[in-house]
Amino acid sequence: MIALALAAIAALLHAATAWRYGYFRDELYFIACSKHLAWGYVDQPPLVAWAAWLAAPAAYNLVALRALAILSAALTVYLSTRVARELGGATFAQILAGLATLTTPAYLLLGNTLTTSSFEPFFWTLAIYCMIRIVRAPAHRQALWWGAFSLSTALGMYAKYSMLLPLAGIAFGLLATPQRRILLAPWAPYAAVVALLLLAPNLLWQGSHGWPIVEVLRGDAAHRPAFQNGLLLESYGLASNAWRFTLEQVLYTNPLAVPIWVAGAIAPFRLTTLRDLRFVPIGFATIFVIAVALSGKGYYIVGFYATLFALGGVVIERARPRIRAAFFGAMAVGALLAMPLSLPVLPVNALIAYSGLLHLTGNNGTPPRLIQPVFAEEFGWQRLARDVAHVYFSLPAQLRARTAVYADTYGDAGALDFFGPRYGLPPAISSQNSYYLWGTRGYDGDSLIAIGATRIALLRRYYRSVTLVGTSLEPYKWVVEGPAPIYFCHRPIAPLAVIWRSLRWYGA
Repeated sequence: MIALALAAIAALLHAATAWRYGYFRDELYFIACSKHLAWGYVDQPPLVAWAAWLAAPAAYNLVALRALAILSAALTVYLSTRVARELGGATFAQILAGLATLTTPAYLLLGNTLTTSSFEPFFWTLAIYCMIRIVRAPAHRQALWWGAFSLSTALGMYAKYSMLLPLAGIAFGLLATPQRRILLAPWAPYAAVVALLLLAPNLLWQGSHGWPIVEVLRGDAAHRPAFQNGLLLESYGLASNAWRFTLEQVLYTNPLAVPIWVAGAIAPFRLTTLRDLRFVPIGFATIFVIAVALSGKGYYIVGFYATLFALGGVVIERARPRIRAAFFGAMAVGALLAMPLSLPVLPVNALIAYSGLLHLTGNNGTPPRLIQPVFAEEFGWQRLARDVAHVYFSLPAQLRARTAVYADTYGDAGALDFFGPRYGLPPAISSQNSYYLWGTRGYDGDSLIAIGATRIALLRRYYRSVTLVGTSLEPYKWVVEGPAPIYFCHRPIAPLAVIWRSLRWYGA
């Protein structure tokens, strides 16, 4: 009952706030992908596109679009609470684990936005939970849990390829402990075969397209700009990035809740009743090291924390009442302070004012601004479509009919495809990621309206005339990008179909 109650609270909290701001950049891209359903995409597996496709009957209403992300967040809370119960935790342990998971800043963000990472906490926690049951189940009952582990692995991979990280962590954790015997179970190879068979359509798609996800990952690693306020979350240097990565773990999990998951990571080494679960913290340490070694971004490993919160709840429950109250109180205070920065519970201007009260913005005489980057990416898209339409309809009718609307990023292209029709714009083209595969839509490229600056050097190389004709400015997006330039490109040196490959870029 506790698990169901907390999961219901999580679902209601997200559903009540998911509509407040606007569409996140990637969501507009996923809507475009949902209109080109396939077993794979250049930069992601297909689950997010299917999620967007399910929202089509509701006209991509924000709550409908984010329904599976909301469900995933609720189920993660349910699983964390259930894990605490399975490990012997009574009421306090279950409530602490569930509420710590529910209010984790990273989980609040992911549950309120449809992204490929939105499903990580659920599928990671489900896979770890299945492995815990396998470790503790008698031999004759392991087959069911191996099947569940195989299914959770495959579905997790259909959400995001980062599912390989917890698999690597679990495998290394088992190999490093006496529980390595589980890997020799007769059902283990069958589970691996089933997972691969389920993944075969997506793997075949990636293989038939030359494994574009590899190029995307390279492009992502090479493109790590700082925010407009000077904050740089990732660095190219291993040592500096490791420090930032560690700090992000503290921020993403609520600084005042960190002692809970740290206690959970230590618990299997201190409590006899949890000793068979030492593979869990060893697995966490493994993926932490892997992510740091690969100069990964801080959110890459957040899917592990729901399980650590469950372990932490079990061990903290054994402490004296005052200590338990201190842990719970600290977690609750941190959650309340951080929630407006993780969940759109406030109107945007109230959020800016709140950020100013915390001295996160408006310092040293600078004006207060929206500095939460995920929220900032939810504004300005309709304005962009309107500004582009103004340029488009300023062209003579005969020229306009042959002019393509080219966006240099999938976010801008997705926004123009979603909001553009209400302003009379034709479908956009773009050379980034899956948009590149969808091609030029028959345009010869004699004239382009080009939005964005990342490809402008190439466009100047291929067009004899490139003129800045406008900009689109959204103040709320300040922290992530400045004004979006709008160019008119004319007199190409070759047809668009010829230069299209030269414009291609894979990455984030």
